[in-house]
Amino acid sequence: MANKSSDKKAKKQSHGESSTNQKMTFYGDMEYWDERYLKSGDVTRFDWYLRYSAFKPTVMEALGLLKKTSDSKEEEEKEEARDEGVKAEALSPSPNSTDTESKQPLVESEDSAKRKASLRVLVVGCGNSALSEDLYKDGFINSVSIDYSEVVIGQMQKVYKKSIPDLRFETMDVRDMKFAKDTFFDVIFDKGTLDTLLCGGEDTARNARMMLFHIHKVMKAGSVFFIITYGTPDTRLHYLQSSRFKWNIKHSQIGKRYIYTMTKR
Repeated sequence: MANKSSDKKAKKQSHGESSTNQKMTFYGDMEYWDERYLKSGDVTRFDWYLRYSAFKPTVMEALGLLKKTSDSKEEEEKEEARDEGVKAEALSPSPNSTDTESKQPLVESEDSAKRKASLRVLVVGCGNSALSEDLYKDGFINSVSIDYSEVVIGQMQKVYKKSIPDLRFETMDVRDMKFAKDTFFDVIFDKGTLDTLLCGGEDTARNARMMLFHIHKVMKAGSVFFIITYGTPDTRLHYLQSSRFKWNIKHSQIGKRYIYTMTKR
């Protein structure tokens, strides 16, 4: 995505709104991306939608890496009520408070750094995003980032060879990942890849299903998969809620973007 107009164009194409008088850019085609990365050069970093800092709180909460800063009596009573199966309404905030006021600020738990370092992370369709670098700097030091464009993978390997040599970049198609047998990841990120597969070309729905199937295969019980997208629930949940996928789904909105969190059962 080079600018806002290309973002809008991709959005229209993913909903089948392409113009018959204008040649469609197939964002799901490897040739398009190879050409684009060749033009952009090695040093260009570009992030679709959001930088990691914008959705980091969602990630930390889903991974259980946050704790509340206050252990107030009210919060303790609510926790006890939940444990005992008491309806939340019985302990609702006072009439003078609001939902925002009743929420406690969150900070990372004491062992979050150790736990982050132990997690195996996969970033799919990494492109020339700074996401892998941002995650590494935040403590997720055991990661693999993949993309089917050999051009951009070569660029990313060159860029980080000296600055962050521990970052791994591999050429791989998310629709047919070739990891060693019994390879599993604890955390997986997709920021725009599912959207590109739905943006045009042939068999868009099939490509999306293949991507999700292969990601599901490299997850184990407790693994968490994050999708950052412009896709609204009515356009994305029918892919995610397939009976073949054994995961629990949550979704929220950050500005005009959506984040879907899948936790494998």
